[in-house]
Amino acid sequence: MSRQTSGTTTIDATKWKAFAAAQAPGFAGTFFLSSLVTDPGRIAALIDDGLRTATTAAPGDLRLRAFRPGAFDYRLTKRFVDTPLAPGESAVDWLARTADGREECLAVNDIASWSLPLAEWVAGLLREIVAEGIHELPSGTDVYTFVADSGWTPFGIHKDSEPSLIFHLGPSPKEAWVWQENPFDASGITPSPSFGQITFDIEPHLASAERFVLQPGDFLCIPQDTYHVFRNVGPSAFLGLTLYPAKGRALVTEALWRAARADDLPSLAAYPTGGQVAGLARALLQDQPGTGTGVPLADRVAAELALGQARLRTSGHLSRPHPAALPADDPHDTDLVRWAFPGAVTAARTASGAALVVRGRPLPVRDGLDFTALERATHSPEPFTLRSLAGVLPHALDDTDRACLARGLYALGAVTDA
Repeated sequence: MSRQTSGTTTIDATKWKAFAAAQAPGFAGTFFLSSLVTDPGRIAALIDDGLRTATTAAPGDLRLRAFRPGAFDYRLTKRFVDTPLAPGESAVDWLARTADGREECLAVNDIASWSLPLAEWVAGLLREIVAEGIHELPSGTDVYTFVADSGWTPFGIHKDSEPSLIFHLGPSPKEAWVWQENPFDASGITPSPSFGQITFDIEPHLASAERFVLQPGDFLCIPQDTYHVFRNVGPSAFLGLTLYPAKGRALVTEALWRAARADDLPSLAAYPTGGQVAGLARALLQDQPGTGTGVPLADRVAAELALGQARLRTSGHLSRPHPAALPADDPHDTDLVRWAFPGAVTAARTASGAALVVRGRPLPVRDGLDFTALERATHSPEPFTLRSLAGVLPHALDDTDRACLARGLYALGAVTDA
């Protein structure tokens, strides 16, 4: 696992703050920023490290798709999954080594879950978008990368159901065309389960689109449901963010299920009838007596929703780190460390009792402990030692338990090397 930190010099903070203030949370307009990423090679290297970790340690968990012009390629996808990046190899070199031709390309979702430094960098961007109590990201963020060499986007002119925030990293430029109005009649559109509607009749429509040339470090925001297409003019990668709006029904349904689950509630068969499903729903909503909780169902549902948001907030509104990306070393008590980002740890209640939520993962702790000092400490940018971290943990714990808990915070990625 890479121990490289993301630093603060890889983004023009003034430009990003202005963009976020003007566009978040809806991102309703096409927006281009030149040289937003001031060190694109460094962010590309973090993506390389994440891909190397995934393809080496847990390739079966990697959300990778490979494409050839006009089609998803299952066999090429399998080849990428089975071909780890070599030490020092970049994603674009890996593409050239593994693909059959220059017009094949690949997309990887959830790439930040494979690199702690990359996740920290993205979390810093998202802090300018999230405004507590005003707008959050209760359904999370997908961080993806697209690696290509030449040719058009393999699925043609298309539109996405969420805004696309694109950070181009190079090394080669990339062209983009965006249509502010729908220029296509029904005869030129092909339905797509992934992209809604697409067309491969590209060049006749380019004159009606707005064209952008993305140099390494440039940024482009494409609103949801806006047709666009890219053309690759050489090997390059970009980092994309998909900010999901609240999936309210799914969030509430999951919270209800978690809050009301109990041994004496009726279970469902493997292939239940509609009536059986309705019966279980009725049992859940009637809040069966004898569950032993003593807490009203509405309060338990609210607690589960709060726990879900704690998981997201402590992970920077991203997917939690994959275990393969977490630290495997054992630092000395006097080594300097720092918090990954503000709020990486918070105290919460789970169905099984008290816990610290650490970058999206619950870490069980003893009931009745006060972690206020720890939560406050996570907002400090100053480096510290694991020994001093133990000092802000509850004094009701003995020295051994505090030292063990401090190391647990490091092992789950809330604390990283300074």
